[in-house]
Amino acid sequence: MAPRQQLEQSIDHLRRELAEGEPLTPEDRKLLERTLQEVAAEFDESHTEPSITDSLYEELQELSERVEKTRPNLSVLLGRIVDSLSQLGF
Repeated sequence: MAPRQQLEQSIDHLRRELAEGEPLTPEDRKLLERTLQEVAAEFDESHTEPSITDSLYEELQELSERVEKTRPNLSVLLGRIVDSLSQLGF
């Protein structure tokens, strides 16, 4: 599967996972919402240079570790998103 397609599927799955299951802390939810907005902006045709920052990757990895025990599916999805972004050169 192409990285962009995998990214899109992981984001869709992430949204479904967030709608179900145990709620996240307000801080974690805010981070995920910001992440989804930033990723969506990267695919906007007006962007010519990738602008996702290293700090965003670090925040996603930390969040993945925090929710690993309570929301393992969410943790896996966050890892897939990070991997897909990396494969796409972001």
